[in-house]
Amino acid sequence: MKNHTIEEWFQLYERDITSYLTYYTGSTDVEDLVQETFMIAMKKMAGFKGQSHPKTWLISIARNKVVDDYRRRKVWEKIKHLVFRDPKNSNELEEQTILNQEIVQLYKAINQLPPRYKEVVILRGILELTPKEVSEVLKSTVNHVNVMFHRALKRLREILVEEGFTYEESGELTRESEKPS
Repeated sequence: MKNHTIEEWFQLYERDITSYLTYYTGSTDVEDLVQETFMIAMKKMAGFKGQSHPKTWLISIARNKVVDDYRRRKVWEKIKHLVFRDPKNSNELEEQTILNQEIVQLYKAINQLPPRYKEVVILRGILELTPKEVSEVLKSTVNHVNVMFHRALKRLREILVEEGFTYEESGELTRESEKPS
C-alpha cells in the first residue's frame, strides 16, 4: 500500500467520499469536506499500515471530520432544519431540477432514521460497501452491521409506507396516488 499516493487515492475514491459526505451531511456542498478529508489523510499517510482498505480508511476520516465539526460548532439543529424542509418550497432551482419526488422522499426517510441506521444505510445501501468494510468504518462487528442494516431497511420501509408509498410484488416502490385504478 505504501506505493500508493494520496493523488492516486483521490482519483480512485473521491466519488465515494463525496457520495458518503453528501448523504451523511444532507448537503451537496461537500467539496471542502472532501478536500479536508484528503488533507488529513495526507498528513496521516505515514500512519496508514494497510490493515484496512484505503477507501474505508478515507471514509473513516471523512466521518470523523464531520462528527468533529458538528460537535464543535453544534450545527446539527441547523442541518436538521435544512434536511426536513420541503424542497418544493425551496428557492434553490438546482435542487428542484435534480431531485424528483421519489428521491426527495427517500432522502427525507433516510434522514429520519436514527444516526447509526442512517450511517449503515448510506455505507451499505448507497455506497455498497461490504459488511466488513462498514464494520471497519463504524468500528463494529460484521454481525452487528448486518443486524443494523436489516433493521434500518425495515424502518426505512415503514417510514416510506407512512409517507404513502407501497411495495409492489416486484419489490418496486410506488406512490399510492400513482397506482393504476
